Amino acid sequence: MSNALGIGPAVMINRIVDRTDTPADAQMAKVAELRMDLELAVDAAQAADARVSPTGEADAPVISSGAVVDRLI
Repeated sequence: MSNALGIGPAVMINRIVDRTDTPADAQMAKVAELRMDLELAVDAAQAADARVSPTGEADAPVISSGAVVDRLI
């Protein structure tokens, strides 16, 4: 199995669902829930960065790997 740095965000969300032993009929709902949690975490991180920025603006964090997904969720 590869590490979290070498996989994409969608794969990491699927791995998180798999390791939580979610029943098969609820897995799609869990994926949607985690995807929503990820979007909320990205928005929160962007807002936190904007609060400390001298311009009051900040870019959203780049979701480039599974490690970022794991950290945010």
